[in-house]
Amino acid sequence: MDIKKKITNAPQTPGVYYFKDRHKRVIYVGKAANLRARLRSYAQPGWKEDMLREASSITWEELSSDIEALIRESELIKKLKPHHNILMRDDKNYFFVAFTGDEFPRIYLTHQPNKDVGRPLGRPTSKYIGTFTDGNALKQVLRLLRRTFPYCTCSARTRHKRQCVNAELGKCLGFCCVDVAARACDLPDHTVVRAGRARYRANITAIKKVLTGKSRALEHSLARAMERAARARRYEQAKIVRDQIASLKRIFEHHKYLQQDIQAEREKGLVVLQNLLRLARPPQRIECYDISHHQGDTSVASMAVFENGIPAKNEYRKFIIRKVKGINDPAMLTEVLARRLTHQEWQAPDLILVDGGKAQLNAALRVLKTSRVQRGVSLAAIAKREEELYLVGKKDPLKLRELPPPVLHLITALRNEAHRFAVSFHRARRKKTLLL
Repeated sequence: MDIKKKITNAPQTPGVYYFKDRHKRVIYVGKAANLRARLRSYAQPGWKEDMLREASSITWEELSSDIEALIRESELIKKLKPHHNILMRDDKNYFFVAFTGDEFPRIYLTHQPNKDVGRPLGRPTSKYIGTFTDGNALKQVLRLLRRTFPYCTCSARTRHKRQCVNAELGKCLGFCCVDVAARACDLPDHTVVRAGRARYRANITAIKKVLTGKSRALEHSLARAMERAARARRYEQAKIVRDQIASLKRIFEHHKYLQQDIQAEREKGLVVLQNLLRLARPPQRIECYDISHHQGDTSVASMAVFENGIPAKNEYRKFIIRKVKGINDPAMLTEVLARRLTHQEWQAPDLILVDGGKAQLNAALRVLKTSRVQRGVSLAAIAKREEELYLVGKKDPLKLRELPPPVLHLITALRNEAHRFAVSFHRARRKKTLLL
């Protein structure tokens, strides 16, 4: 059966596929959430033509989820080193997951593991798992895994005096980024500290196993650990491991339902925001602003947009600060909002969130009062350092950690997106400026 005819019989399920030459050697491996739809794309002209001329057969392997397909593809590329995967490989297109050599290892993505040994970020030498072809899917896998196996993303060079917000959200174990002195006060028992360190490293090991295709072995290992904990009457530990096993199964078997769970939580968060801000309806469009600069130099701002609780990345905008010199975040925010609100062609927001405290909130309020779109737009400010939410008309801010989890998660996601977008733009602009 020729390749094109066989493609029409491909299943509409997740999986990986292999192109082979006339010597039965695998020359290309790919992955797909829908095998038939993906393989039909090979009928289109492009870079695949050389590979198709060399290929004489195709086969595939059905898997339970697109996550499993992503990990299986990485495993096969590393094992088989298919000729056309290597030819088409570009360090800017392929991803590796890096694990730092810190006491509490951090996880980050990189394109060039041989050049990126962690030193640019001040980290010890890292270890890598890869290659992965789909960066967005890989980030989603890590987000899902982090809910089951928490790990730290705070800078190894910056320690907190108290737990970070991610610890409140269950995404961090809560002591790995706390200052040693503060940690000693909270955890005087060295046995507790050792147990926490062991659990953290166990989480990192679990993530490595999943990313290298050993999820079933991990499930068996966790099941044995749960049984040992139960026999020793460590029931709380047994419950934690039991929940990890169930969550791991959901990640691979019911990925689409997990996404529905996230969306349902975001919708709850919008309803809570509606009540907090006394709105007529949940805010459909939320714009979050963040300022980024280096000692007042190469200052920029970002506008991240969520629509119905979901990032609308095509609506994101970048701003270069042109009028304000030196360190003056409220003035920079004033400039950015004034420029944004002149864009009548952009959809008006229901809610504007700004990074900062009372000063930034007042600056935003002054701009909004002189704007044509002030009616129907609510304001709030998020103070990162104090982890507080400032609202118009309220003297005292709300503690983020005291908010209901759905709205806490939503606000944190908004703030993190705006911050990420601003920092990446600032780094790119500063790099460009330094090269001039």
